[in-house]
Amino acid sequence: MRLALYHPWVYLRSGVERWMVEVVTRSRHDWTVYTHHHEPEATYPEVAGLDVVQLAPQVSVRRSFGPLVHAAGTLARTRLPSSEGLLVSSEGLGDLVALRSRVPTAAYCHTPLKILHDPAARGVVERQSLARRAALGTIGPAFQAVDRRAWRQYGHVLVNSTETLARVRDAGLRPSGPVEVLEPGVDAAWSTYAPGSPRAPVLLCAGRVMWQKNLELAIDAVRLLGGSARLVIAGMVDEKSRPYLAALRARAAGLPVAFEVAPSDERLRELYATATALLFTPRNEDFGMVVLEAMAAGTPVLAVDAGGPRSTVDHGRTGWLLPPEPEVWAAQLRQVLAAGPRLEAMRPAAVEAARLRTWDAHVTRLDDVMEQLAGRTPGS
Repeated sequence: MRLALYHPWVYLRSGVERWMVEVVTRSRHDWTVYTHHHEPEATYPEVAGLDVVQLAPQVSVRRSFGPLVHAAGTLARTRLPSSEGLLVSSEGLGDLVALRSRVPTAAYCHTPLKILHDPAARGVVERQSLARRAALGTIGPAFQAVDRRAWRQYGHVLVNSTETLARVRDAGLRPSGPVEVLEPGVDAAWSTYAPGSPRAPVLLCAGRVMWQKNLELAIDAVRLLGGSARLVIAGMVDEKSRPYLAALRARAAGLPVAFEVAPSDERLRELYATATALLFTPRNEDFGMVVLEAMAAGTPVLAVDAGGPRSTVDHGRTGWLLPPEPEVWAAQLRQVLAAGPRLEAMRPAAVEAARLRTWDAHVTRLDDVMEQLAGRTPGS
């Protein structure tokens, strides 16, 4: 089958782009990726091997009011080239391209628009300024009305977690067909665990560096440890998140904290394989692919007890689910750093839990859905 995949922006090394690469390269179908903003030099090298088409006019990746309104208008007017089916990579704004779709259309929902439908993210935005709170109150209801109309175009929706499913239902987003949870997988390349290999007293935060990731929590916990462990924060930083990175650097001044911007996959695998534990600090993450990557390397995870990690972290067996309080995290980290043999026993359990989720199974199900939408027998 000849299929189209749409995402508004393809310019980062994030979970969405990684998902996109896995889907297109493992699928039994032929995909063209459509986007309104493509920066091939800024995303994963594997994206260069995909058939990516940047649509005109290009939209800005800025999230301020003006650029967002322009982007929304552009997407709502877009009619994609003909295909046998369309899959929308849905994070909110991308839904608008479904309004003019004339082919069978499905969605893979990473999350409904977070600043509207994730209470944790919305609360942060509203506390930032009265102007932002007023803007959400003004444009939120209008966007929700249009978004609900766009969702009726979806003949099938796959969501990445039970957390995202709850947000979809709370938002009143109802497709014309079924909704099901289809969690992301992890590639075997991340399974770098070697029993008995040395681990340094290093704590790792991996993934995008942006305000939604709440990296202040990790820094503040390390401050309370009093220098008994080193923290490495490794991830992609786009232009709009540079002020946040600067604020984190200032907060970490004088502490054993290192920042690695835009690390390669090879470097991330090395960090996962040598760290004592991964600190996963988002307030209410949709899913969290880096949790699976760390676990595949035998690295236990400390995560906020909310959102996606509740389905991937087995408390006390593959990691710990904790309230977002630095004192609690510091107390748990002291135990982790002193755990010795007990911590080593957790590593194989983390690896086994990660291996239960594979990209091949994920993509096979997605392929089946697209074939069913097009009126074909799956696998034919």
